[in-house]
Amino acid sequence: MELEQLKSAWAQYDKKLTQNLKLNEKLLCKMNLEKTKREMNTPLFYEISSTTIGFIFLLYIASATIIHSNEPKFLIPGIISGLMTILLIYLSVLKIKLLTDIDFYYSPVIDLQKSISIFKQKYLIYKKYEFYIYPVFAISTMPILGIALRNFDIYEHRIRFITGIVLALALGYSLANWGYKNLFDKKVKNAAKFLEELTEFEKEN
Repeated sequence: MELEQLKSAWAQYDKKLTQNLKLNEKLLCKMNLEKTKREMNTPLFYEISSTTIGFIFLLYIASATIIHSNEPKFLIPGIISGLMTILLIYLSVLKIKLLTDIDFYYSPVIDLQKSISIFKQKYLIYKKYEFYIYPVFAISTMPILGIALRNFDIYEHRIRFITGIVLALALGYSLANWGYKNLFDKKVKNAAKFLEELTEFEKEN
């Protein structure tokens, strides 16, 4: 009788242990997925903010260009600046689409890894496009902003124009490199790391 009771107690203990292991596995999976999602939310928030600011800026540039449309020296850079802004917004929208398409809770880990890998590959391509666009954007924006904000004709001050372009490019690329490194590269790397830990845990079990 005692042996039967011992077997029954052991079976119940084994069942509870198995249930606890499964619960711990689910909790670990959920925690890592939430960490992954949190890391990827940073570039998503940045791109949404960039898109919003981009639209506001585009409206301002468009209105300033219309106001000064009778002067080609402001009309042409205004149009170019507007087009460059549209391209930058478009690239941000593409990244937002990639990020929002990632299913963090209902996709297998291997599919999540593929989605994040695809985002990384395309983000690096879009990054190159943005680096090519920025000099054209900075040069074309300066004249229209100068006349719109301060009624300042920068063409009459060539040294200031050149100095402004050099400073804008130096500051712009420095900020861009910092942003890409801290808001994208590190976050994507961390997300991939969390998923790799989850994959290793699944292999062990």
